[in-house]
Amino acid sequence: MNKDLNKVILRFTISLVLLISLNLYNTSYSFGEVNKLDILIQNQEKQEELKEKINELDNILESKNQDLKVENGQYVSSDDSKSLEVVTISFVPQEYETSKIDEISSEIVALEENRNILDKELQDAIIEGVQLEKIIEEEVKAKLKSENIEFVTGIWPLNDYKDISSGYGYRIHPITNVKSFHKGIDIPAPQDTDVLAIDDGIVSFSGYQNGYGNVVKIKHFDGKTTVYAHNNSNVVKKGDIVKQGDVISKVGTTGNSTGNHVHFEIIINEKNINPIEGVIK
Repeated sequence: MNKDLNKVILRFTISLVLLISLNLYNTSYSFGEVNKLDILIQNQEKQEELKEKINELDNILESKNQDLKVENGQYVSSDDSKSLEVVTISFVPQEYETSKIDEISSEIVALEENRNILDKELQDAIIEGVQLEKIIEEEVKAKLKSENIEFVTGIWPLNDYKDISSGYGYRIHPITNVKSFHKGIDIPAPQDTDVLAIDDGIVSFSGYQNGYGNVVKIKHFDGKTTVYAHNNSNVVKKGDIVKQGDVISKVGTTGNSTGNHVHFEIIINEKNINPIEGVIK
């Protein structure tokens, strides 16, 4: 009787802790008046938290399953992961061994149930995030149509540094000395100066790319894409939701570069435009 009661208490306690933590998160998630972009950012944070909790549960489940195999007289080799039967002489009463196996089994069942709850929460959050993205995109497109404009004008990508060392268009490449088309503008600034997102959007790429060095690309809700290259380091990662003015990288001279600067591009309908036309300097 006591053994059964302990199982019930264990499962109830794990479930209660999980539900309380989720409810507390959901309370903060929906509290106050926030715009849709803030809700989308909170949604992304919720997804990351759920993924972390699921990963923690997976690690605990793996450990518990190993414990169960040991109690059942099995051993998993770390070399070839083949189950080997272990012959042992035990002086532990059979009742104790059975009780221990039942306890571990009950814990596994409770953990699996809670993992299923978390997984359902994660899938719901993913669906909600996709829906929010579409709503924001539709609202921005409606604004573009009502104002008869092609895209939303952004802010300058650097604070305090406004000079342009190399403009948009044909030029003699500073490294190859060959005439070529420069798809963006180069804005010089000291190393590790903050590079800013010119508009709200979602990071579509963050990494190293050939001559661009460390580069960040952002797909904005109005359809344009912006590129920020030669960074000393990238602050954001692919999939991050950024707001206008957020720091996304640090000025550097990685890739094919002759000095610290940010190479900045704006792409509309898969074609580069002069970035000067897309920002307020």
